[in-house]
Amino acid sequence: MAKPEARKEVRSALAGILVLALVAVAFAVTSRAQAGHFLAVKTVKMAFNDVHTLQMNDDLRVYSSRIGRISSIDYNDGEAIVTGELISASPPIYRNASAQVLSVSPLALKYVDLDPGTPDAGPLADGAVIPAKQNIGSSDLQDVLEVLDPNTRAAATSTVREVGLGLAGRGQELNGFVGSAPALLHDLASTSNTLASEDFDLPGLMDSVDQLSNRLDDRQAQLRSLVDTAGTTMAAIGVDQGAPLESTLQQAPPSLRDLRGALVSLKAPLADLHTAMDTIRPGAEDLGKTVPDLRGTFRESVPVLGKVPHVADRAKPAVEELTDTFADLRPLTPKVADLLNDLDTPLNVLAPYGPDIGQFFFRGHSFVSEGPAPNTRYARLDVAIGAQEATGGVYKSNPYPRNEYPKPGQADQDQAGNLVPAGVLPDLRSGGGQ
Repeated sequence: MAKPEARKEVRSALAGILVLALVAVAFAVTSRAQAGHFLAVKTVKMAFNDVHTLQMNDDLRVYSSRIGRISSIDYNDGEAIVTGELISASPPIYRNASAQVLSVSPLALKYVDLDPGTPDAGPLADGAVIPAKQNIGSSDLQDVLEVLDPNTRAAATSTVREVGLGLAGRGQELNGFVGSAPALLHDLASTSNTLASEDFDLPGLMDSVDQLSNRLDDRQAQLRSLVDTAGTTMAAIGVDQGAPLESTLQQAPPSLRDLRGALVSLKAPLADLHTAMDTIRPGAEDLGKTVPDLRGTFRESVPVLGKVPHVADRAKPAVEELTDTFADLRPLTPKVADLLNDLDTPLNVLAPYGPDIGQFFFRGHSFVSEGPAPNTRYARLDVAIGAQEATGGVYKSNPYPRNEYPKPGQADQDQAGNLVPAGVLPDLRSGGGQ
């Protein structure tokens, strides 16, 4: 009698064989269904000059809808005869039908797009081939790139190569990027709405970018040098697979904390500096206004300063003689000091009469003014006699008193009086004495 463990292993083996058989049947059914073997089909033949990577079982489509597959590809006289199998429910094919080999994706996957034609051309006979002149062959990506000049193709090749090398070994990061793509697309939608709003003024931004591009157009050499320098800098940063940069970033947090403390401690001195700058700002503005005058002074003083050495050379003998003179006058200095001290009192007394003394000398100059003949001077003297002097004191000139000792600044206010006192002559204004 078999043991329970043996029976269990046999059942497991049978179950595995059954599962494998079911998988094989499902695969066979799927393959035949995809190839259209379970449907009634009709064939159509098309001639192409070039089909590139078109293969059997590739799609045959009408107006981009799959209606069949490519069942075979034969070559005759330099043309590729492509046979397609269509399901019986597909539209009829006419003599003016045309086909085109198109690409599903940049990965060289192809399909044939068939235009059935129009009924007025008549139906296409069974077994007839749609001629190559009515069809369009495959346009490979390499043929598209042939329209580019050699430098552009080389740059595109380098770009693809560099992108491939950059993505190599980055599958996990790329997978993470794809996983976060929905959120990024949502953010991109928000960004797009913001860019399309009137408040953002995207046309104004584009105008500014255009102006910036025009200004940078004649600075390509400087930009190229800047990019080269940046590349050298990035290469230096990435040396040793970025180990120095990683070490620097690890030390950055404590350094930033220390820097923050230093910046906080600088707050008070900067506030004081702000106050000081506000205080000196008016002076600085005034200094700025005087700079043109100061510049003119310096500019005009150059010729004068150029003559100073000559003047100094000429004045040197006189200065040397004055040195001996001052040496001889040195014993007189105490006596001159005593003299000035003694003159202090009289000068203080005469100080209030300074204007009167100046007036005296001015009038003295007028007293000896020049006469009619050149270089001949005359002294002029006027005698002012008042009523009191003219009458020997009989009439007093009390209404117009004269002070023989006027106070400082009052000499010009003093008058000698009239020859006839008030009241002696009739008042002509009132009409008396007629």
